[in-house]
Amino acid sequence: MNQKPDDTVRTAVVIVHGMGDQLPVDTLKRFLDTALPKLDGRRVYYSRPERVTSSFEARRMLAPAIASDEGKGYGQTEFFEYHWSYLMKENRLDDLFPVVRRMLLSSPHRVPAGLRVAWALAWLLIIAFLVTAWKIVKNTAPEDRTVTAIAVSAVGVAGFWVIKWVLTRVGDLVTRSFVDVVRYLDRSPRSYEVRRDIRAGMVDLLEGLHKDKRYSRIVVVAHSLGAYIAYDGITYLWPQMCNLHGGPIDDDGPTLPLTGLSELQVAANAVRQASAPTDQQLTVLRSRQFELWRQLRLQGNPWLITDFISLGTPMYFADLLFAKNRKGFDKLVERAELPVCPPISATKTVEDPDPQYASYGHPNRGRTVLGHGTPFAVVRWTNLFFPAKLWFFGDWFGGRLMQLFGKGVLDISIQGNKYGRFLPALAHSRYLSYPDRLGSDDVATLVRHYLDLDIDAELEPLLQSPKPLPGTD
Repeated sequence: MNQKPDDTVRTAVVIVHGMGDQLPVDTLKRFLDTALPKLDGRRVYYSRPERVTSSFEARRMLAPAIASDEGKGYGQTEFFEYHWSYLMKENRLDDLFPVVRRMLLSSPHRVPAGLRVAWALAWLLIIAFLVTAWKIVKNTAPEDRTVTAIAVSAVGVAGFWVIKWVLTRVGDLVTRSFVDVVRYLDRSPRSYEVRRDIRAGMVDLLEGLHKDKRYSRIVVVAHSLGAYIAYDGITYLWPQMCNLHGGPIDDDGPTLPLTGLSELQVAANAVRQASAPTDQQLTVLRSRQFELWRQLRLQGNPWLITDFISLGTPMYFADLLFAKNRKGFDKLVERAELPVCPPISATKTVEDPDPQYASYGHPNRGRTVLGHGTPFAVVRWTNLFFPAKLWFFGDWFGGRLMQLFGKGVLDISIQGNKYGRFLPALAHSRYLSYPDRLGSDDVATLVRHYLDLDIDAELEPLLQSPKPLPGTD
């Protein structure tokens, strides 16, 4: 339902749940506890109908603006959930085996850090079986070795099928969770419709929030596989909106520059060329991203998403999921199919080497606009994760993204939340389990900090932004 713009600054926060069967609104309620501070012993918000999408299960949680002298205040914020798990149909354990096989055959340094102990244990079992089988055959009389070898092979095959049967019958966590990741990223015809429906729903929600005219800013937060889905929603919607502006429409006159673009490009190039960006370089980049977004709005572009916050996402081994190896993943980046942060240059052709100086803008009917592959020129990406200590104690499925998705991603290894974050593998499901643990390194403190819900003064001037003109797309 479209609303007329008014003088109220509102931020919309979209939470995207992770893998596995999820109940509608369940993740949203848990996220609210993590995202909102208690005031006088309680969190203040209302449950309202959600009218952006056609879902009958969804709700909109409205947190009114709160002023606080204790630094706990925030502007009016409305929380939404993208619930997608009901679309993930017909999962089979067989879907998991190609990725497992690929990881087993990878060298140790190519195995995701959190899975290296599991990888080593799997190989120990395989080697132990092979050594035992070899000894049995070796110690058998020569005339009986053929029969013995066949029997041992049969035992091995039977053992494999028994393990598969057990996982299928009692391993719901495997069949309904980890297979979700593989199915969503599977490009085969069997998974095409599932992927398309999930992505379309995410884009529709984000597009609906833009068209609603109620909001000054959108923040997207996603856990686990939800981060892949959120990433797709952001990067698919951006090309539909990046050219829009409020004029002038002039095909012959000079093109007006986009204020803040050159400063962003300087900061982005410094980060891209650094072997390991410093905290200062990342701070400068993020401030320039936000300022460029403000200037984009002031020239009439309606894009509202300023921040993407990922929690414990398996995107850190996306090269083994999106593609078969790192080389294949890099090819997708070069073809601008996978936008990174900071973006690759909009002037780069597919087969040319990456230019030393990245440029993100081009003229469009009287204005400088950003390229189709540059959403992270204006969207800050923060990635929080529980590290897997000794490659075992912690979240096996979350890790650093900078090496794959760009040096501008702010990777934060959560050092608080002891001792829950040390739970092997299970830590992956614990990011929203500590809403009242508020140490400086705890996940709730970090989430609230990077949501940045107390910046109404910076958003108020944008209420007067011009509307985009027809013909600028």
